[in-house]
Amino acid sequence: MGLGNRYVAAALAVGLIGGAAIAAGPFAVLAGLDRGRWQFKVIGGAVAREVCAPDPLRLVQLNHPGAPCARFTIEDAADHVTIQYNCGPRGYGKTTIKVQDPGQIRLDTQGISSDGRPFDTSYEGRFAGACAPPPR
Repeated sequence: MGLGNRYVAAALAVGLIGGAAIAAGPFAVLAGLDRGRWQFKVIGGAVAREVCAPDPLRLVQLNHPGAPCARFTIEDAADHVTIQYNCGPRGYGKTTIKVQDPGQIRLDTQGISSDGRPFDTSYEGRFAGACAPPPR
C-alpha cells in the first residue's frame, strides 16, 4: 500500500471510529448510569441527600431541580461529562459527573442558585434503589 493510500485508510478508520462515537449519542456516560434514587454525600461530610433521577441528566442540575435551563456541553468523554447550564433569572451552574461504575459517581457542581447564593460542592453519589412511588 502506498503512502497516499495509507493516509486514506487511516482517515477512513478515524471516520468510522468517530461515527461510532457519534452513534453512541451525547452523554453516553450518563446513559449507562442506574436510574432511580441516588444518595449524595458532600465529600468529607456526613450529611446525605437523596434525589430521584429516572433520567440521569437530571443530576446535572442538582441545585436547580426542575428549572428549564439551556445546556452547553463543555466535555463529553467516556468516563465523565461536564455541562454548563443557564436558567436565566433562576441562576446557572457547571457540573462535572465522573462515573466510577454505573452505581457510583463523583459530582462536582458550582454556580449561582435560584436564591442568588453561590455554590461550589463536590459529592460522592451512590445508587440507592428505585424511586418511591408517587403519593396517591
